[in-house]
Amino acid sequence: MLYIVYFNLKNGVSEEEFVKKLKEWGNFSEGKVKGFVSGKLYRHHNGANPRRYQLHMEMKDYGAWDRFSAFLEKDAKGAKIFQEWHKLLDLNTHFDEFAIEIPL
Repeated sequence: MLYIVYFNLKNGVSEEEFVKKLKEWGNFSEGKVKGFVSGKLYRHHNGANPRRYQLHMEMKDYGAWDRFSAFLEKDAKGAKIFQEWHKLLDLNTHFDEFAIEIPL
Protein backbone atom coordinates (compact mmCIF):
# COMPACT_ATOMS: atom_id res chain seq x y z
CA MET A 1 0.00 0.00 0.00
CA LEU A 2 1.24 3.49 -0.79
CA TYR A 3 0.58 6.60 1.24
CA ILE A 4 0.90 9.49 -1.24
CA VAL A 5 1.08 13.14 -0.22
CA TYR A 6 0.65 15.82 -2.91
CA PHE A 7 1.76 19.32 -1.98
CA ASN A 8 3.51 22.60 -2.74
CA LEU A 9 6.04 24.29 -0.49
CA LYS A 10 5.10 27.44 1.40
CA ASN A 11 6.15 30.69 -0.22
CA GLY A 12 9.76 31.47 0.61
CA VAL A 13 10.72 27.86 1.39
CA SER A 14 13.51 26.58 -0.85
CA GLU A 15 13.63 23.07 -2.17
CA GLU A 16 17.06 22.68 -0.57
CA GLU A 17 15.68 23.60 2.87
CA PHE A 18 12.78 21.22 2.38
CA VAL A 19 14.96 18.28 1.26
CA LYS A 20 17.40 18.85 4.13
CA LYS A 21 14.59 18.72 6.70
CA LEU A 22 12.98 15.71 5.00
CA LYS A 23 16.32 13.84 5.09
CA GLU A 24 16.69 14.69 8.77
CA TRP A 25 13.23 13.27 9.42
CA GLY A 26 13.97 10.17 7.33
CA ASN A 27 17.30 9.50 9.05
CA PHE A 28 15.73 9.89 12.49
CA SER A 29 12.60 7.81 11.88
CA GLU A 30 14.09 5.05 9.72
CA GLY A 31 13.29 1.65 11.17
CA LYS A 32 11.35 3.04 14.12
CA VAL A 33 7.84 2.28 12.82
CA LYS A 34 7.11 -1.33 11.92
CA GLY A 35 5.55 -1.60 8.48
CA PHE A 36 6.84 1.72 7.07
CA VAL A 37 9.32 1.48 4.21
CA SER A 38 11.51 4.35 3.01
CA GLY A 39 9.82 7.08 1.00
CA LYS A 40 10.42 8.58 -2.40
CA LEU A 41 10.05 12.24 -3.33
CA TYR A 42 8.95 13.34 -6.80
CA ARG A 43 8.89 16.81 -8.38
CA HIS A 44 6.50 17.65 -11.22
CA HIS A 45 7.88 19.48 -14.23
CA ASN A 46 4.69 20.40 -16.04
CA GLY A 47 1.95 22.91 -15.41
CA ALA A 48 -0.89 20.41 -15.65
CA ASN A 49 -0.72 19.48 -11.96
CA PRO A 50 -0.91 22.46 -9.59
CA ARG A 51 0.81 20.40 -6.88
CA ARG A 52 4.51 20.43 -7.56
CA TYR A 53 5.62 17.57 -5.27
CA GLN A 54 4.59 14.05 -4.36
CA LEU A 55 5.93 12.00 -1.48
CA HIS A 56 5.31 8.25 -1.67
CA MET A 57 5.68 6.13 1.45
CA GLU A 58 5.15 2.40 1.30
CA MET A 59 3.29 0.77 4.17
CA LYS A 60 3.01 -2.96 4.70
CA ASP A 61 -0.48 -2.72 6.24
CA TYR A 62 -3.05 -0.25 7.58
CA GLY A 63 -1.74 -0.83 11.10
CA ALA A 64 1.47 0.96 10.10
CA TRP A 65 -0.46 4.24 10.08
CA ASP A 66 -1.63 3.64 13.66
CA ARG A 67 1.91 2.72 14.72
CA PHE A 68 3.19 5.89 13.02
CA SER A 69 0.69 8.03 14.94
CA ALA A 70 1.64 6.31 18.20
CA PHE A 71 5.33 6.91 17.45
CA LEU A 72 4.72 10.65 17.05
CA GLU A 73 2.81 10.73 20.35
CA LYS A 74 5.55 8.90 22.27
CA ASP A 75 8.74 10.33 20.76
CA ALA A 76 9.10 14.06 21.46
CA LYS A 77 12.21 14.50 19.33
CA GLY A 78 10.61 12.66 16.41
CA ALA A 79 7.44 14.72 16.72
CA LYS A 80 9.47 17.96 16.74
CA ILE A 81 11.43 17.03 13.60
CA PHE A 82 8.22 15.90 11.86
CA GLN A 83 6.43 19.15 12.76
CA GLU A 84 9.38 21.26 11.54
CA TRP A 85 9.26 19.42 8.21
CA HIS A 86 5.47 19.58 8.02
CA LYS A 87 5.48 23.38 8.57
CA LEU A 88 7.30 23.80 5.24
CA LEU A 89 4.29 22.47 3.31
CA ASP A 90 1.54 24.67 1.94
CA LEU A 91 -1.36 22.82 3.52
CA ASN A 92 -3.89 24.78 1.47
CA THR A 93 -2.71 22.92 -1.65
CA HIS A 94 -2.01 19.51 -0.09
CA PHE A 95 -3.97 16.28 -0.08
CA ASP A 96 -3.28 12.67 0.88
CA GLU A 97 -4.35 9.39 -0.58
CA PHE A 98 -3.83 5.71 0.05
CA ALA A 99 -3.33 3.51 -3.00
CA ILE A 100 -3.36 -0.29 -2.97
CA GLU A 101 -1.89 -2.25 -5.87
CA ILE A 102 -4.20 -4.75 -7.51
CA PRO A 103 -2.14 -7.66 -8.82
CA LEU A 104 -2.99 -8.65 -12.39
